[in-house]
Amino acid sequence: MDDHVRRRRLLASLGTASMAALAGCTNLWSRAESPAPEPISLEIKTVPADDDLVAAQLSNRFADNLRTAGVDADQSAIDEPELRREVLMERDFDIAIIKHGGLNDPDALYPLLHSDFVGEPGWQNPFSISDPTIDDHLETQRRGSESDRETTLDDLFDYLIEESTIPYTVAAYHDHLGAVDSALELETVPRSPREYLNALYTAPDSDAAANPLRIGLFGQQSVTRLNPIVIDLADLGPILDLLYDSLVCRGDEGLEPWLADSIEWSTRGDSVEALVTLPEAATWHDGEALTAADVEFTADFLADTSLGDAENPIVAPRYRGRQTLIDDVRVDGTDAARVTFDTRSKAVAKRALTVPLLPEHVWEPRSEVLTDQQTEALATDNEEPIGSGLFQFAEPDTDGRIALEAFEEHPRWDAETAELEDSEETEMDMDTENGGSSDRPLRFDGLEFETWPNPGAAIDALEAGEVNVIANEIPIEEFQTLEDRSGVSSVTRESPSFYMIGYNLRHPALANRRFRGVVSKLLDRETVVTEFFDGHASVPETQTGFAGVPDSNWSGETRATQKEFPGSDGEIDPDRARQLFEEAGYSYADDELVE
Repeated sequence: MDDHVRRRRLLASLGTASMAALAGCTNLWSRAESPAPEPISLEIKTVPADDDLVAAQLSNRFADNLRTAGVDADQSAIDEPELRREVLMERDFDIAIIKHGGLNDPDALYPLLHSDFVGEPGWQNPFSISDPTIDDHLETQRRGSESDRETTLDDLFDYLIEESTIPYTVAAYHDHLGAVDSALELETVPRSPREYLNALYTAPDSDAAANPLRIGLFGQQSVTRLNPIVIDLADLGPILDLLYDSLVCRGDEGLEPWLADSIEWSTRGDSVEALVTLPEAATWHDGEALTAADVEFTADFLADTSLGDAENPIVAPRYRGRQTLIDDVRVDGTDAARVTFDTRSKAVAKRALTVPLLPEHVWEPRSEVLTDQQTEALATDNEEPIGSGLFQFAEPDTDGRIALEAFEEHPRWDAETAELEDSEETEMDMDTENGGSSDRPLRFDGLEFETWPNPGAAIDALEAGEVNVIANEIPIEEFQTLEDRSGVSSVTRESPSFYMIGYNLRHPALANRRFRGVVSKLLDRETVVTEFFDGHASVPETQTGFAGVPDSNWSGETRATQKEFPGSDGEIDPDRARQLFEEAGYSYADDELVE
C-alpha cells in the first residue's frame, strides 16, 4: 500500500473518531442544556389548628387541591409569633396563610407591593415582587388629582387581578366575633379609644366606679412590649391606640381630626399642605407640654430612628408607607406645624396624620445606633409608655396584666364624656337641675388587660366574672358554644380583615404570574365561607376585593372575571385544573406538574 493511501485512510479514521467524539460531546451538551424536568414542590406555612382552626382548614383544603392538580404540596404548622417572624422578617416561606388586618385605603398597597420596599421588614413587600408597572401605578395614584387617582387605581386593580400579577390572594373577609359580659349590653367589642370610653359608661350604676373594666386577651401575647413603632409578633394595636394619639383618626365620617384642634388644607404645586394646629393645653402623660416640635420630631424619627447618626437611615418599620407620604414638616409657632405631603390627594395625605405622635424628650435619647439595622428605639420594649392618648399607663405588668387609667387632662376628654352623657340622658331617670347635665358617673375605673393561655380559658374567665370583655377575635368553634355560657353574650362586627394566601416570588414557579394565577383559583371561596366560617365571612367578588381593599373602602365595582374555581361544591375537577396549568405553559410527567 503506498504512502498516499495509508495517509488517506489514517485521516479518514481520525475524522470518524473526531465525529464520534463530537457526537458524544453533542449528546453531553444536549443533556446538560435539557435536564429532566423537576416536579414543582411548594410548602404551605400557617399556624396550628389549636391556634386558628380556620387557617389550618384553609391550609388543608388548599394543599389537597394543589395535590389533586399534580403539585407536590407540603404543610408546616408554626406558632403565630414564629410564623410572623419567618414570613414578615426573614421571608422564609413559599406560600403562607396568614391574617391581614385589612387595607383601609388603596394607598396602603404602596408599601405592600412597591419594589422600593423589597427587603424591608414587616408588611413592606414581604413577597419580593418587583414590577415597574405596579410601581408606576402606585406612584401615579399618589401624585395625580382625585379624579386621575380613581382612573389610575382602576387600571392598577385590573392589572393586579385580571393579569394575575398580584403576589397574594384573598381567601375570605371575616367578621370580628366577640364575647362580652351580658350585663354590659355592648353591641360590639371595643376597638378604638372612643369605643373603650363608651364601654366605661355602659349600663350605669348609681355609685361611682370602683373597679376597672377588665379585658381578656389570649394566645401567645405579652403586654410588656408596648413599642408603637416596631413590627411586633403579637397584635397589641388596640392597647397602643389607647396610649398614643394621632392627629387624625377614623370616625363615623372617615378620617377626621382627633388630637389636632384644626387642620387647614391648601395646594402647593404638585403637593398638598396642611396647617395643623394643636390645642393649647395638650400635654404628654408625664405632664410635659405637647408642641408642634413633637410633630416635627415624630416625622423625622419615623424616617430615621438614628436621627442621622447611622450611615444609612434606620427607618421605623411600622407605619412605613404612611411615613413616606410626608415630605416636610415645619414648626409654625408652639402649637402649629405645616406639613407638606408627597401627594396631590388630600384623602391620601390624611393617612399620614394617623401615625402615633412620639414625645421628643422620651424617644430622642433612644436614637443610639446598636447595629446597622437597629437603634435603641427599635430594641426597647417600652414597658412604661408615655403617650398622649385618652388613657395612660398606670401599673407595670404583673402576671400578664397591665392597667390603664383615664387621662382626664386630654383635650378631648370633656367633650367625649359630655357627648356620652348626653347620648344616654333620655334613657336615665336622674336629677338634671344643673343645666340639664346628667353628671353620669363612670361605671368602671380605668382599664385592665389580662392574658390567658387560650380562647377557652378566656371564655371561662368571662363566664366566671373575672373579665368583662374578650378583646381577641373568638375562633368560630368557640363562638358557636357561647349561647350555652351563662352571662355571656356573643357580638359581631364587620371587619376589613381577611385571610391572605401569600406567595414568595423568590420561588421560581411562584415568580411566574401565570402559575400563581392558576394557583389562586384552586380554592372554592363560597364553600370556605359556608363550611369554615359558618357564614360569618364574605367572599371577594370585585377586583378591589381580591386585592384586599373592601368595597366599603373604595368605590371599585369592576367584577373579577378570572377567579372561577375549577370544580363545584368545594371539590376540584382534576382534569380542569390540569388544563389550566397546561394553558399556562406547564406540563406533566408521571402525573406530576413539572417546570
